[in-house]
Amino acid sequence: MMTSARLKIPGSLKSTQLLVLAWTGHFFGSDYLAPRRIANPDGDDIELYFTQDRRRLAEANAVWFHAPSITDLPRAKNQPWILMSMESDANYPALKNPYTRLAFDLSMTYRLDADIPCIYPNWRHYGTFLEPPPVHKGKSSGALAVYIASNPVEYRDTYVRELMEYIPVDSLGSCLNNAHIKDFVAGGWSSRGTWSSILSVLPRYKFYLAFENSQTIDYVTERAFHALVCGVVPVYLGAANVREFMPDDDAVIIASEFSSVAELADYLRYLDANDVAYEKHLSWKRDGYSERFRRLVDLGSIDSQLRMAVKLTHGCDKSCRCGGRLRELGEIE
Repeated sequence: MMTSARLKIPGSLKSTQLLVLAWTGHFFGSDYLAPRRIANPDGDDIELYFTQDRRRLAEANAVWFHAPSITDLPRAKNQPWILMSMESDANYPALKNPYTRLAFDLSMTYRLDADIPCIYPNWRHYGTFLEPPPVHKGKSSGALAVYIASNPVEYRDTYVRELMEYIPVDSLGSCLNNAHIKDFVAGGWSSRGTWSSILSVLPRYKFYLAFENSQTIDYVTERAFHALVCGVVPVYLGAANVREFMPDDDAVIIASEFSSVAELADYLRYLDANDVAYEKHLSWKRDGYSERFRRLVDLGSIDSQLRMAVKLTHGCDKSCRCGGRLRELGEIE
């Protein structure tokens, strides 16, 4: 069934119907390749169809590749190639290889300088983000922070293990597990049950250790946004430019800005004992978020597949931002 969305259509269109060949499999749900329609007030609607039938290569308007799933490539290149990934380039170095960039015509990644950015925050999953935070007055009676990870990553597990020597931390996933909460469901990020379970448990704590599986520019995942929507202060370790993704500069505590784990622990203890100082990190819930954050979430709320269709039909070059690019390539590396 076609899904629909409102999206501004720039300029003239080369085509109003697109067939995109998904050359690879992917990690997403079955609806990822569902047909889509974009309402175009200035002309015919844009209709996007996917096929996984490689025999239709010659008739496809473009070929789409999920970078972590690539095992082979077409022998000839007769239409635009699109490289897609929401996985970190630290874990998949080919994503930042200049020869890889040359082989593909359009990038569709988590990077803000991608032709079609695929970012995590959106209004559909998180609402307005402005629900009042939970009330935490005075020192915590239980664990001060929570850590939820089931995929072992040495740098973050090592950091959390040391932090546990200074402050009480509940670890609810399989990594460093030391606490159990009834009905809490740990597991992969794609499980909606897991997503709901995390959102239900976070308000018990003042801080969420939102540590990414790697540290690279723009790779800011659902961990940070889970904390924001729940009104829990994220203690973040990952992308150096994470504040570009925050509703306010004070909305996040960045672990790497402290000289040691002990210094971070001292700061968290200070906030635990000082309600006014703690609530400053949540003042954006009352005062509202920056226009930069609003633009980011607006973009994330439009399916990247739809923005890909706009990019393909516009007939423009890479300098055009019609796919949603928020930053010029090479501005941050």
